[in-house]
Amino acid sequence: MNETHQESNLARDNAAARERGESVVREYERVVTTFNRVLEFKEKVRLSLENQVQELLELLEENGEKLVTLNRNLVIYDQNMVKIAANLDDLLDEESEIKEQYNKLLKGASMEAVGAATGEESSAGGEPGDMGLTPEGLMQKRNHYLDNLNSSFHKLDDELHSISRLRAEILGARSEIFQKKETALEKKAMLEENDHQLSDGLERVKSDLKISVMEEEVLTLEYAELINKVESCIEISDEADRVLFSSVSATNGAASADD
Repeated sequence: MNETHQESNLARDNAAARERGESVVREYERVVTTFNRVLEFKEKVRLSLENQVQELLELLEENGEKLVTLNRNLVIYDQNMVKIAANLDDLLDEESEIKEQYNKLLKGASMEAVGAATGEESSAGGEPGDMGLTPEGLMQKRNHYLDNLNSSFHKLDDELHSISRLRAEILGARSEIFQKKETALEKKAMLEENDHQLSDGLERVKSDLKISVMEEEVLTLEYAELINKVESCIEISDEADRVLFSSVSATNGAASADD
């Protein structure tokens, strides 16, 4: 009776042990599969975030180089504007001087001035008692004087026209530089805004990367500890190992005979 009871208990324990073993194996496989899948996902997330960080750093560097170039151009524009202002002042001074000469010539063309010049010429080369040159001589001197005066006016006119053309060219260059400066300032504002957005994006990605790495480290350490625990538990006694080995050999022999 006791033997029958023991055999019944053994059959129950045998079945329960096999069932529990299979359950543990299934649960372990589920845990292992979950850890592997999640760790693989976390690795992809980490690599993706690292690539994003690198891309954002490159974009920031490129954006910074563009800002440096724009700032350098803006300095050049300002320097050119200063030079243009100085050139315009020089032209104004030169124009004022020419206009002053122009006015002097206009004042020198009066009848009194012509008479004074004629008197000086008579006293220098006229005969005693002569009140002036002959009418023909006066006409020649008048024509000569008028020709020289007209030539002087033409020369001053050419200089004034030249100054006007040069001023128009300089003003055109100043207008072009001003437009370039305005365009550069608009681009600079856009680049600065872009730099701000890229910097904010970089900080967000770095924060996400830090959190993801921490989570990956937690899971990796937990997984390693779990594996270590399982490895340490897979130990059987020498007696059980002998029985298992002999039983496996017998099982293999029986399977071969059946084949």
